[in-house]
Amino acid sequence: MPASIPATAIVERLDARGFHKIVTVPDFVQLSVHDLIDRTPRFQVVRCSDENQAIHVAGGLHIGGHKVAVLIQNQGLLNCLNSLRAVGLDAGLPMLLMIGQFGREFANVGNDPARSQRRVVNLVEPVLDVMGIDHWRLDGPQDLPNIDTAIDSCAARSGPAAVLIGHYTAWN
Repeated sequence: MPASIPATAIVERLDARGFHKIVTVPDFVQLSVHDLIDRTPRFQVVRCSDENQAIHVAGGLHIGGHKVAVLIQNQGLLNCLNSLRAVGLDAGLPMLLMIGQFGREFANVGNDPARSQRRVVNLVEPVLDVMGIDHWRLDGPQDLPNIDTAIDSCAARSGPAAVLIGHYTAWN
């Protein structure tokens, strides 16, 4: 069984880097992160009806001067590609995408997601590659620095970057 990443470790990284605006269509993989953010007064959470709306709200918050993290799952990413292209890429608005790999097999965590038997998992990285969106995996505690790398990429490229959360986050 792969090691889960504690929600506190993820939330501490977001807090330390000033990402206090969270836009989401709640993701089951990141459920413990959602719970902790909801209980932490420094964070403001905007829940959206779908991922297209989440991308547009995140863009507006960035224009308003905020650092924004968008918490969605892989199915939602595939739903909002045109909004992500328009707001994130064409408009050049940085946003941290934290994407839960819903449906990923436990045996696949820590391995290449392209070998997953589920399209909702194995298509995510190729789609991000085609779109030119940098992405990093978060399969276990050893991958926590990838959050900072993705945040740095958002700023450097003035556009979205993604962290793919491959396993359910842990409750504290």
